[in-house]
Amino acid sequence: MNDKKLIETIWNDMVLRRRFDNNPYSLSCDELELLRNQEKFDDIVNWDNTSTHEKLLNNLTMAGYKH
Repeated sequence: MNDKKLIETIWNDMVLRRRFDNNPYSLSCDELELLRNQEKFDDIVNWDNTSTHEKLLNNLTMAGYKH
């Protein structure tokens, strides 16, 4: 990941999130990937505040199981 994408991921571009909320089909694949990376980053940062149940569901989802 280059520095620009890392900075965008960390600082969470709210304009992009609003565009997604208003018209998700207007976003490019790169913009959608950036939003996904921002969500993953938020999950990592907030891992200590996540309940055990949510952690388990997250691990199962990542392993390919549906709940």
